[in-house]
Amino acid sequence: MGSTLIGYYFRKRFNRTEKTFPEIRVGELAQLPIRTIDFSDPEDAARHEKMVGLVGRMLGLHEKLAEAKIERERTVIGHQISATDRQIDNLVYELYGLTDEEIRMIE
Repeated sequence: MGSTLIGYYFRKRFNRTEKTFPEIRVGELAQLPIRTIDFSDPEDAARHEKMVGLVGRMLGLHEKLAEAKIERERTVIGHQISATDRQIDNLVYELYGLTDEEIRMIE
Protein backbone atom coordinates (compact mmCIF):
# COMPACT_ATOMS: atom_id res chain seq x y z
CA MET A 1 0.00 0.00 0.00
CA GLY A 2 2.99 2.34 0.06
CA SER A 3 3.66 2.32 3.77
CA THR A 4 2.82 0.19 6.75
CA LEU A 5 1.15 3.18 8.42
CA ILE A 6 -1.25 3.94 5.57
CA GLY A 7 -2.06 0.25 5.18
CA TYR A 8 -2.81 -0.02 8.90
CA TYR A 9 -4.92 3.12 8.89
CA PHE A 10 -6.84 1.99 5.81
CA ARG A 11 -7.65 -1.44 7.26
CA LYS A 12 -8.80 0.06 10.57
CA ARG A 13 -10.70 3.03 9.12
CA PHE A 14 -12.56 1.08 6.47
CA ASN A 15 -12.81 -2.25 8.30
CA ARG A 16 -10.82 -4.09 5.65
CA THR A 17 -8.98 -7.34 6.30
CA GLU A 18 -6.87 -7.70 3.13
CA LYS A 19 -3.17 -8.07 3.84
CA THR A 20 -2.27 -7.36 0.23
CA PHE A 21 -3.09 -4.23 -1.72
CA PRO A 22 -6.88 -3.82 -1.48
CA GLU A 23 -9.14 -2.16 -4.02
CA ILE A 24 -9.48 1.43 -2.89
CA ARG A 25 -12.58 3.41 -3.75
CA VAL A 26 -12.33 7.10 -4.66
CA GLY A 27 -14.33 8.12 -1.58
CA GLU A 28 -11.99 6.13 0.66
CA LEU A 29 -8.91 7.63 -0.95
CA ALA A 30 -10.24 11.13 -0.28
CA GLN A 31 -10.53 10.27 3.42
CA LEU A 32 -6.92 9.14 3.90
CA PRO A 33 -4.93 11.56 6.06
CA ILE A 34 -2.31 12.54 3.49
CA ARG A 35 0.27 14.82 5.07
CA THR A 36 1.07 17.96 3.10
CA ILE A 37 4.74 18.82 2.66
CA ASP A 38 5.70 22.38 3.59
CA PHE A 39 8.46 23.11 1.08
CA SER A 40 9.27 26.38 2.87
CA ASP A 41 10.37 24.29 5.88
CA PRO A 42 13.91 22.98 5.21
CA GLU A 43 13.31 19.83 7.30
CA ASP A 44 10.10 19.02 5.45
CA ALA A 45 11.76 19.67 2.09
CA ALA A 46 14.67 17.40 3.08
CA ARG A 47 12.27 14.63 4.12
CA HIS A 48 10.50 14.96 0.78
CA GLU A 49 13.77 14.65 -1.12
CA LYS A 50 14.73 11.63 0.95
CA MET A 51 11.36 10.01 0.22
CA VAL A 52 11.71 10.68 -3.50
CA GLY A 53 15.14 9.04 -3.41
CA LEU A 54 13.86 6.00 -1.51
CA VAL A 55 10.93 5.54 -3.87
CA GLY A 56 13.28 5.79 -6.85
CA ARG A 57 15.53 3.20 -5.26
CA MET A 58 12.55 0.92 -4.63
CA LEU A 59 11.43 1.17 -8.25
CA GLY A 60 14.93 0.36 -9.45
CA LEU A 61 15.20 -2.62 -7.12
CA HIS A 62 11.92 -4.05 -8.36
CA GLU A 63 13.15 -3.74 -11.93
CA LYS A 64 16.37 -5.55 -10.99
CA LEU A 65 14.36 -8.24 -9.22
CA ALA A 66 12.23 -8.82 -12.31
CA GLU A 67 15.39 -9.24 -14.41
CA ALA A 68 17.32 -11.39 -11.93
CA LYS A 69 17.95 -14.93 -13.14
CA ILE A 70 19.94 -16.40 -10.25
CA GLU A 71 18.16 -17.25 -7.00
CA ARG A 72 20.99 -15.83 -4.87
CA GLU A 73 20.70 -12.51 -6.73
CA ARG A 74 16.93 -12.50 -6.19
CA THR A 75 17.50 -13.12 -2.47
CA VAL A 76 19.99 -10.25 -2.17
CA ILE A 77 17.68 -7.87 -4.04
CA GLY A 78 14.77 -9.03 -1.87
CA HIS A 79 16.75 -8.07 1.24
CA GLN A 80 17.53 -4.67 -0.29
CA ILE A 81 13.82 -4.17 -1.02
CA SER A 82 12.93 -5.04 2.58
CA ALA A 83 15.56 -2.65 3.94
CA THR A 84 14.35 0.16 1.67
CA ASP A 85 10.76 -0.54 2.67
CA ARG A 86 11.75 -0.19 6.35
CA GLN A 87 13.46 3.12 5.58
CA ILE A 88 10.30 4.37 3.87
CA ASP A 89 8.18 3.26 6.83
CA ASN A 90 10.52 5.00 9.28
CA LEU A 91 10.39 8.20 7.27
CA VAL A 92 6.57 8.05 7.11
CA TYR A 93 6.45 7.54 10.89
CA GLU A 94 8.68 10.60 11.27
CA LEU A 95 6.52 12.65 8.89
CA TYR A 96 3.41 11.85 10.92
CA GLY A 97 5.19 12.31 14.28
CA LEU A 98 4.39 8.85 15.62
CA THR A 99 5.67 7.73 19.01
CA ASP A 100 7.54 4.45 19.57
CA GLU A 101 4.38 3.02 21.20
CA GLU A 102 2.24 3.94 18.18
CA ILE A 103 4.80 2.41 15.82
CA ARG A 104 4.82 -0.84 17.82
CA MET A 105 1.01 -0.98 17.62
CA ILE A 106 1.07 -0.49 13.82
CA GLU A 107 3.80 -3.03 13.19
